[in-house]
Amino acid sequence: MTTAKSDVPAALLSTIVCCCLLTLTAVNCPASVAKNKGPVAETETQKTNRQEKESAGSHTPEQQTTKIELAETQMPVYEPGKKLPKGMAESSVSIVIASEPANVWKALVSFEVYPQIFKRIKTSEITRRDGDFVFLETYLKPQMFIKNQVQHTISNIAASPNRLNWKQLDGNFKHVDGSWDLASVNGGKTNLTYTLHVDAGPLVPPSMVSFFLKFVQKEVVGQLKQYVEKEEKRREPHGVSRTKTNSN
Repeated sequence: MTTAKSDVPAALLSTIVCCCLLTLTAVNCPASVAKNKGPVAETETQKTNRQEKESAGSHTPEQQTTKIELAETQMPVYEPGKKLPKGMAESSVSIVIASEPANVWKALVSFEVYPQIFKRIKTSEITRRDGDFVFLETYLKPQMFIKNQVQHTISNIAASPNRLNWKQLDGNFKHVDGSWDLASVNGGKTNLTYTLHVDAGPLVPPSMVSFFLKFVQKEVVGQLKQYVEKEEKRREPHGVSRTKTNSN
């Protein structure tokens, strides 16, 4: 199933955190290993059972896939600051970007431009749009320990331009979701908060995951800030800086 972020955030998260965590635990991510085993052939018994269910009026494989996709769109899974299930790590970072929220939002939802914004993304493609839900497929650049370089995510842009929620549908971790929260501050700037929820599995304590997430998030928001502010300068008239404009 193809999907959105995120979904660059998810891609960057898998690249950096998985390297750190796998180095410490000396284990492979189950999701990554499973993805490399290849499809399992359907046995005759399984085929017969499936055909009987379909003939009896059960969901076809295509209908079942749609049903699963609809279930996956229940977002966000975990709200920032709320009680989390055992094993789930949460981390948030904030940064001020010298550009208005509308410009920051435009960069966040320019999913196919992610390779230009986030250095660890090789390609990013929107595979489907369904109302406020955007399904994205991203490929990571080769990284140590990363066996599953393709990521599928779904983003919910219903709260435009104040919040973008995203969830990773597969990849190198048991669970990953996150959000981008935008707030306007004086001088035409944006306070951006980036929150992540990650379940890396039973072998890695959530406190350790949260520690490494901070490094991931700082890299992500730093690259986004650099891109947005560079675009902001391009929009400014020649010879007129933001500082001069705001002082008048």
